[in-house]
Amino acid sequence: MPRIRGQRGRRAAFGVAAAVLAGAVAGCDGPPAEQPRRPPDASGAPTSPDLRTGLAGTWRLVRVERRDQNGNPLPEFVHRGIGTGPAVGYLLYDGEHFGRVVQREATETQAANSGPVAPLAALARYTADFGRFAVDEQAGHLTHRIAGSLDPRLPGTETLLRYELAEDRLVLMPPLRCPDSFVTDRGCGYGTTGLQLRYVWERLEPAAGAGDSARPLLGFWAIDRIERRTDDGDALTADQYAAGYLMYMPSGQMAVQLMRADRPPYAGSSPTPSEAEVAVRGYVSYFGPFRVREEENVVVHERIGHLDARSVGTEARRAFTWRGGQLLLEPPSATVGGEAVRTTVFWNRLGPPRESAP
Repeated sequence: MPRIRGQRGRRAAFGVAAAVLAGAVAGCDGPPAEQPRRPPDASGAPTSPDLRTGLAGTWRLVRVERRDQNGNPLPEFVHRGIGTGPAVGYLLYDGEHFGRVVQREATETQAANSGPVAPLAALARYTADFGRFAVDEQAGHLTHRIAGSLDPRLPGTETLLRYELAEDRLVLMPPLRCPDSFVTDRGCGYGTTGLQLRYVWERLEPAAGAGDSARPLLGFWAIDRIERRTDDGDALTADQYAAGYLMYMPSGQMAVQLMRADRPPYAGSSPTPSEAEVAVRGYVSYFGPFRVREEENVVVHERIGHLDARSVGTEARRAFTWRGGQLLLEPPSATVGGEAVRTTVFWNRLGPPRESAP
């Protein structure tokens, strides 16, 4: 039998804690019941180096289980908008940092819609965040310290998750969610059915395609800066990102997230169409397999998931070079104002790649 790490019990006691922690992150589906809390202590919970190593690697989303506050499975027709529907997603760890990208199935109408509702649809179907993580193995808690998120309310906050880890299967459980936002000191009040979402992830093994040619790219990278120049070498103004991660994993999967500075939080519990447009415009994220064309010094990103639904299924070609320990990625040149412009994105390595079993 596989050895299980984490806490399975204490469901009633956790209902009380969920009310306090509801502002952390409610999971992959929509906003939390309350505004997120800022962590009072940046040091966080104690972390087991062994468990950090055990988590390192690529985890693919298998399913989302929905249960009520008593642990009973919820019928699909109850709160259909929360935790239901097909989804593809990856959770990436390197032993110190994490990145999460989840995309729910988009309808053809959502993919083609370019009107004012499109940003709201994008926020509803896509989840992305990144940062550092810590583990309190004794308490059975995993903490995601969010440095960047598609949801502009969440950078600088923490997500406290219960977990179960058994060989190649990881289950993450955010705090109990109250769909109608009736949160009391005893959990969900006024007869509301609380939802306990269980995100089930499966470890991906290293891929043969991510071999020697890909090895220099593997690991987590943090955005440094962007440079734009004409073909003559003249420097142009380039809008910069406040934070961002680029992740290449031995599993053959990659993900990227980039966040602009000064993204205002929503005024209410959910975004207006104009707030959604600002949030989406200030964020870049996509994920999927990658392959290296060594003879060309080019890496190709196969985008099976994308914040912009119209880009799902397309490829991004990036020439790569190295300078002073930095990774430089360059997309194909673009024509701006009748002039060819080259963009170079500079990345700093955060940590070595790890892909190990617990």
